Amino acid sequence: MAYFIHARDGAGLVVLRRESREAAEKKAAELREAGCFEVSIVEQAQISPAPTERNPPTPVEAKTAI
Repeated sequence: MAYFIHARDGAGLVVLRRESREAAEKKAAELREAGCFEVSIVEQAQISPAPTERNPPTPVEAKTAI
């Protein structure tokens, strides 16, 4: 699971990626100490692959695609 840290500084928006929640929280704290503001951690959404011949849609996906 990936976590994205979003923060703003005087130059613009900073977006960093970390693989664990603990690492993301540690980096967010470091960014706050460095003067960044509006610091937030966003968990990456799980995106299922697009249906293909090898990966056909589930019955629910097939109904919603119509």
